Amino acid sequence: MFYIALFLRTFLLLSPIMLFFYQENGLNYKHLFLFQGIFYLTSIVAEFPVGYICDFFPRRNIIVTSFIIYITMLLLWLTFHGFGIVLMGEILFAISKVMMDNATSGYLYDYLVRSSKENFMVKYYGYLNFFLAAGTAFAGICGSYIYVHSGSQIILITEILFMSAATISMLFLPNIKRQRHEKPRRRIKEFIAVTKNLCKNNEIKYHICYSGVLTAFSILFVIGFQPIMQNALFPIYVFGIVTFVNHGIRAISSFLAGKVKKYISIKAFVKPLYALYIFAFTLIFLTGIIKNKLIIFILLTIICLIIGCQLLFSIMHVSRLHKFVDIKHRGSLMSVNNTVSRGLTAAVLISSKFFLDKISLLSFYQIAFGIFIVINTYVMLKLSKIED
Repeated sequence: MFYIALFLRTFLLLSPIMLFFYQENGLNYKHLFLFQGIFYLTSIVAEFPVGYICDFFPRRNIIVTSFIIYITMLLLWLTFHGFGIVLMGEILFAISKVMMDNATSGYLYDYLVRSSKENFMVKYYGYLNFFLAAGTAFAGICGSYIYVHSGSQIILITEILFMSAATISMLFLPNIKRQRHEKPRRRIKEFIAVTKNLCKNNEIKYHICYSGVLTAFSILFVIGFQPIMQNALFPIYVFGIVTFVNHGIRAISSFLAGKVKKYISIKAFVKPLYALYIFAFTLIFLTGIIKNKLIIFILLTIICLIIGCQLLFSIMHVSRLHKFVDIKHRGSLMSVNNTVSRGLTAAVLISSKFFLDKISLLSFYQIAFGIFIVINTYVMLKLSKIED
């Protein structure tokens, strides 16, 4: 029931046609980049208060609250329109997602401990990520179909029904009380101390930076998909197919992460992934030159495969981090890792709006490519000197 609730929560019918929804509200693809940047910036700001709340209140209640906040966002978008309402909705979405992200894995672990199955956390956490990605993947197909035949209003109403079902499902699950509670000041001091130690540890800091840059640029690729497809005059159902492919690959990557780790180390993965990203940028550039829709679709699919490889690296990276700190500091280390990743993503997306006001989308990607080369070449050289 827990997995079903999360599947329903990530059944985001708007995801494949978000650009069209923005345009209905008088916005354009530049605002899509900007608002997604604000989304990640809000996630950073919300990280500490949400983390504190998750330690204080039962995690099931936090998950239910996050679902209710998301439903509130949908009701706002259903009732009102315009720049401010869309932005407010994205901010609420960010808060909802941070609450869900902070509480779901903890709730799963608490439940497994109560069932004396905590040794199977990796297995069940992999399944959790599979259902999260699968929900958005199938929503891609359904969302584009509903939009073509009924419009965005019906999509919002349908999402509200799915989110309500997810909320009700969570209420049937056991409410496991938390034993641990830290004061906010202590949590902040611990975060600062872990950050200082991290900056001195080459075995950690360069991996966090590398993973953060890859995450930021993978999100930049994904957000650019819809403007690219609209410029190429793709029919709307293709938007759904691309969303399905993207999140379907992410679901498969999550499912196979444990097996892949047996055959390739994280150090051996660094250079091939760097080369794949250069290839992804090349494919993006080709979409601005080639006019054949089938070829553009194939190029976007290949980029989705590369993003799937990035997710594999991220899972391996997070798994690796745990061995460098004792259990009481793991939460703070994960917060540092998430803050770096979200911060880089917010910086890339928010700055993109100012570039896109002056240059074309293709020219912006050329600038982004130059920045990627400079940063990741430096970090990759540092990583090559570190023992696996």
